[in-house]
Amino acid sequence: MSLNIRVIAPDGLVWDTTADGVVLPSLTGQLGILTGHAPLITSLEIGILRIKVNSKWTPIIVLGGFAVIMNDEIQVLISGVEEVVKEDYAKAKEILAEAKKNLDLAKTTKEIIDASQELKIASAKVKAFKFI
Repeated sequence: MSLNIRVIAPDGLVWDTTADGVVLPSLTGQLGILTGHAPLITSLEIGILRIKVNSKWTPIIVLGGFAVIMNDEIQVLISGVEEVVKEDYAKAKEILAEAKKNLDLAKTTKEIIDASQELKIASAKVKAFKFI
């Protein structure tokens, strides 16, 4: 038995497949989903959504949203998505360093919020490389 997962962003369908397992970046931490999971609706944080297909984990960076789990069906509606490309690790580390610097330099509330969001995305990208 397997899970059916659909990941949908504003610009269209991102992922539609069967999976052995899914890990969602919920607001309260990483949430593992296997077959037979209890029905659930959860908010998603900026982070790494991992999908296990044929014993291989595939990471996707999601930019917030929510997920609905029911009867081995997972519907994930996200605000945006970032692809993780194996060759971009050095660039991702540079972007993370820049995001940290931008947060340190932020002065206004808006600058701090924007820099915090940048840092979350950059951090998720760097962490995602251990899954590819």
